[in-house]
Amino acid sequence: MNAAIGYVLIALAILNLVGLLLLFRRVGGGASAAPRSEPSAQPVPPAAAPPEPVIAEDVLANMLRRLDHRLGDIEDQVRRTPTLSAAGDHGATSDRALALAQRLARQGASPQNIAETCGISLTEAELLHRLHAPQ
Repeated sequence: MNAAIGYVLIALAILNLVGLLLLFRRVGGGASAAPRSEPSAQPVPPAAAPPEPVIAEDVLANMLRRLDHRLGDIEDQVRRTPTLSAAGDHGATSDRALALAQRLARQGASPQNIAETCGISLTEAELLHRLHAPQ
């Protein structure tokens, strides 16, 4: 998983948490407050003001808890994922993989073994084997 995608997912989870927290405060604050009497001269007809959705506090608390756990999972996943540099693009091989492949070739490893161990193509492994294998 790319680190940038992980950070985007973390940002989205945080935005969800903030939105739910604001909704929780709005619904929780509206339910506990005493009904106010407005000093307006004309009453507002019921059709003009739709009722606010009532969401139970325990449901919101469960949603926040699940989002918090999911955010923690995403953070762990981002920490475990190695960061990719420009050399990590598709088709490019890292210097460490090539150095390891050269060392394996000098030790007499087969091209198939080199390719599997270093994560390089079989063609690259065969070339390194021909160049660095003991004669």
